[in-house]
Amino acid sequence: MGLKPSPSPEGGRTRLRDAKSLKPVKPIRLLEAVQEMKVRRLREEPGEPEKEEGSSGVNSVDLVLKREDIAGFSSRILRIEPGGHTAFHEHEREHVAVVLRGRCRAETKTDMADVGEGCIVSIPPGEPHRFNNLGKERLALLIMNLFPREEPKQEAGEEARPEAS
Repeated sequence: MGLKPSPSPEGGRTRLRDAKSLKPVKPIRLLEAVQEMKVRRLREEPGEPEKEEGSSGVNSVDLVLKREDIAGFSSRILRIEPGGHTAFHEHEREHVAVVLRGRCRAETKTDMADVGEGCIVSIPPGEPHRFNNLGKERLALLIMNLFPREEPKQEAGEEARPEAS
């Protein structure tokens, strides 16, 4: 059945119609997680104080609300007060941090970078790191966590097979 979008007679949303009969067709939900658009205002989100030992003045707002259908991605906004910092920590996921507001020092065991609004910092999995607010205003970081894909475990004596292209 071919589908053809057509304007709603009420002037609202576009509806899908069968291309031959032009009868309205109810859209099929492919995943239960697909939801209608939601708008949240960051300034109205209370967030949660970071409780990790060694952090100071850090508040975290989860951007992707609980989703059972997604295993490999998470994101949040870290709001760090002037003079505040995250704990020095490490984990087995990659961080991509975008400075949305303020100035930040990103530190690892071997490197340090002072960055400002619009800068993107990537930290590889397993690298100890922390973020410090260097400014006089609240720092806002968009943190995206990329989880590594789990490779199938090989049985003893089994050779690795190249992926089909």
